[in-house]
Amino acid sequence: MNQQNNAKPRILPLFFLLLLLCAGCAAFYLRGAAARRKDATGHTPDLTKEYVVTQYADASGAQGTFYTITDDRSLIIIDGGWAENEAAVREVIAKHGNTVDAWILSHPHRDHAGAFNAIYASPDGITIRKIYDNGFDYDFIEAAGEPYDDITVMENYHGMTGGSADVTHLRRGDVLNICGLTFTVLNAYDDAVLNNVGDEKDYQNNASLLLKVSSQNNSMLFCSDIKYDMDNFLLETCGDALACDYIQAGHHGNWSFSDAFYEKTGASVFFFDAPAGIMDNPDFPACALKERLLEKKKTVLDFRTAPNFITLK
Repeated sequence: MNQQNNAKPRILPLFFLLLLLCAGCAAFYLRGAAARRKDATGHTPDLTKEYVVTQYADASGAQGTFYTITDDRSLIIIDGGWAENEAAVREVIAKHGNTVDAWILSHPHRDHAGAFNAIYASPDGITIRKIYDNGFDYDFIEAAGEPYDDITVMENYHGMTGGSADVTHLRRGDVLNICGLTFTVLNAYDDAVLNNVGDEKDYQNNASLLLKVSSQNNSMLFCSDIKYDMDNFLLETCGDALACDYIQAGHHGNWSFSDAFYEKTGASVFFFDAPAGIMDNPDFPACALKERLLEKKKTVLDFRTAPNFITLK
């Protein structure tokens, strides 16, 4: 009797130990299953030696830009979308231990930096190790005004991050190693932009970052919101540096680069940061660009199928 009674209390701890082991195995399986998903090219990424670039739709329902670049150790964010996208961005960051290794802001417009501003103002446990932006001249833009955007987002961003040692203002020609990837800056705010911007005086869009992100075997070109003003200049000055495997269409696919520019890149997969209301609407140039790319047998991805991802191998 005494032996039987002494054995009974051990059953419950063993039961809970088995539950914990099962839970751990399930979590491991789910992480493995996520890693085994095929990307837009049919490739299954290996996060121990490759990077996944993911495009997300914006919770606002409008066009916006939010990408992550991840491996099994690091999280890089590009933009983040509208302020209404804050909760979605926080959810993604939480899955990576609430730490952002690098946050890159292509330019401080509402549909790109809104969520960043909200999170930076109230981190709630989130750590942002490094911030990169397009090096815009705050005083100049404030004086010139914004033809298409609310200047408040720029003002808030400048007020919060101005003078911070964690912020790097990128310049044309910079080459950086961020989390093991090579980032080449092909466009940023400078005199070249001021000299090429047309009568619309859309300085911030045209000064947004043109980034080539390269791994060992392939690359992706992020065109941010650069418009047709910069097309000839970038074609002439960048040359073969535009060559890439994947590309984010400039300015959500609207009023941006020429077909000659996109052909120069040689990209096979095109990301449009836009919902169906733009992609299927003939009033927007993105709709016609999409059709031309499909005719050329290119892969076109947008918010209808997001999250969409490719692998940098």
